Amino acid sequence: MVILTIILLVSTASALGDAMIRPKTPCEDARDAALNGSIGAYVPTCDGNGQYTPEQCWGSTGYCWCVNSSGQKIPGTETPPGTDRINCTTQNGMIRPKTPCEIARDTAMKIVMPGVYVPTCDNDGQYTHEQCSGSTGYCWCVNTSGQKIPGTETPPGTPRINCTTQIS
Repeated sequence: MVILTIILLVSTASALGDAMIRPKTPCEDARDAALNGSIGAYVPTCDGNGQYTPEQCWGSTGYCWCVNSSGQKIPGTETPPGTDRINCTTQNGMIRPKTPCEIARDTAMKIVMPGVYVPTCDNDGQYTHEQCSGSTGYCWCVNTSGQKIPGTETPPGTPRINCTTQIS
């Protein structure tokens, strides 16, 4: 009888999958409530982790808009049906071209090989003053163009240089 109970518990846990790993997110709760609501209601879109996707659309009206991580609409991002949509994956829903740092980072991330250096960019897409190699542990300072400043490289386990004082 004990073995049968254990088998039942294991098979139930396997069948439930992610439901046992984490509780529903606010996006998933809102989505499920909308799906059980009236026909034509706005149904939030959630990503695989249960977070709001940056772009939300109301299927019955065709309107789309950008939202923040809490699912709140970002003012000025709503687009009517048949018009070009705003790229919601950029800051505040406003389109800006990728910076050299973001381009270099995206290019490096496409290379599936150990040891590839991936630049670190700040929220504005600029190179952070300190860059580090995840595979070697070496760190160094860079200028605003992402070029290494000579004499600033530090090996792993040694004190790092204050890169903000190295920028001229």
